[in-house]
Order: sequence, then C-alpha cells, then structure tokens
Amino acid sequence: MTDLTQLNVPGPIETPLTEPFWHAAAEGRLMIQHCGHCKSAVFYPRAICPQCWSDALEWQEASGRGRLKSFSEIWKPGHPGWIQVTPYLVGLVELEEGPTMLSHILADNNDVTVGDPLFFAPTQVGERVLPLFRKIKTERERPMSKTDGWAGVTNGKPVVGQAAERSRVTTMGDIQAFTDMTGDRNPVHYDEALAKKTAFGKLIVQGGVTTGILNACVAEDLPGPGTVFLNTNLNFKKAVGVGETITGRVEIATMREDKPICTLNVSVRDGAGDICVEGTATTFTMPLQGL
Repeated sequence: MTDLTQLNVPGPIETPLTEPFWHAAAEGRLMIQHCGHCKSAVFYPRAICPQCWSDALEWQEASGRGRLKSFSEIWKPGHPGWIQVTPYLVGLVELEEGPTMLSHILADNNDVTVGDPLFFAPTQVGERVLPLFRKIKTERERPMSKTDGWAGVTNGKPVVGQAAERSRVTTMGDIQAFTDMTGDRNPVHYDEALAKKTAFGKLIVQGGVTTGILNACVAEDLPGPGTVFLNTNLNFKKAVGVGETITGRVEIATMREDKPICTLNVSVRDGAGDICVEGTATTFTMPLQGL
C-alpha cells in the first residue's frame, strides 16, 4: 500500500462534542460513548443517547475489535489529496461493543470479505493520526480482551456521574474521639467562651471530623466496600460547629476500566446547604469477593 504519511489531505473537523474522540485517536486510542442510564454503547458522538434519550453519556476506551459489515473500493475520492492512494477501501466496521463506524480499511480489495475480523490500527495520515482499521490475518494478531479491573468488587463497576450522599449530626463526642486519636486539643474545640470570641463564633469540630463522612461515603456507598483513598485535594470553606447536620457527597468523575481506580468530586455541606469542604479524591477499590 502507498505510504499514507505523505498525503496532503484535510484533517477532521473537531467540535466540543467530538473533541474527546479525536484527541484519543491522536494518542492511538479508540474512545466511544456509553450511556450511564441504559448502558448502550454509542457512536457517532452525540449529546443524548439514541436509545433512551438520556444525557448521561461518558467516554470509555473501546476494545478495538470489530468485523467488516460492508465495504467499497474508492477510485474517485472526494478530495484530490487522496488520488495518489487510489484505489483504497472504506468500510462499515461493527465494533465489538455494538455500534457501527465508517473507517478507512487498511487492506486490498481482493484480500477482504464481509464478516472479516478487524482491529483498530491508528495510522499517520498526512499530519494527523487517524482511527483506521485493518484485517486480522492470524489468531496471533487478534487483540487480547482487556482485563476487567472491577471483577470481584463488591458494588460492581461504577459509572461516571454516579453519586452517593450520607448525613450525620456532629457531637462533642466526635471532638473527644478525634483528640484521643490525634492529640489535637485546640482550644477552639473545647473552650466555648474563647471560641465564641473568634471568627467562628462557636465551638467547632476538627477538620478531620468534617471530612470523615467522605470516608464513609466511599467505603460504604461509592465505589463501596474495599475502597481506600490514594489521594485527596480538599479546600475548607466553612467551619462546622457542634450539633450541626453535615452531608457528604461523592460523584464519579473518571473511572479506569483496567484497574478499580476512580477520581471523584467530593463535598461536605452543612444544614444550610453551604459548602464546608470541596475538592477531589482518587480511590482504589480492592476486590473482596472470594477472599
């Protein structure tokens, strides 16, 4: 086949909606959307799921495996930059995940038939890396299935946008328990008369008491049992007093398929709805089933 790197052809037109697809392709990855509501795989990129009309679409890396549904041999391309590589093949590729995508097929006409197995072959075309496909000729070439990093996790694989909350009322017992653990005896936690003269105007619980509810959210609810923090980046916005209701919230921002690792947007609000703590966290969830 002619060297595609020498072509002078127009690149794809990127929009905010399609940018994740083309950005991944430039890195040699095939990304498609998945619906967090009905679990359908979606391609081409859209704002809403074509199956259930939900807007809960997230980008996930595809396996790169598919089959040839149909193809055409192109002798008269729509742009003159492609003339030097004619004839070439363009085909409909049915992805393993379900959707069909149109793609340049790296093969000769006499070397392919409908139903042939294909795999993703990111290829330099002119100045861009484009998501092409080529035929699998031997079993040795067939890409291995990606490992499900969430196998054995108690609550199963989460989805981007999934959230969990839990609430509790703070007590003086929380302050004492935290002191017993850490030795933190700051007067603003114990001397009420002094605390009232500070900017807080009241006794406040330790920051660790406030953020502790996030530990419960990730360990009990989302991602669930077996989850530990790998990293937290928290900003404290408002102090929490004794006897106040706080609500912790965690929401999945990104999720890896190969490992049970998530990034989450996290927050703690008081009874008035004011943000006391907000930030991000990275978690790892240990598979517990079968132990």
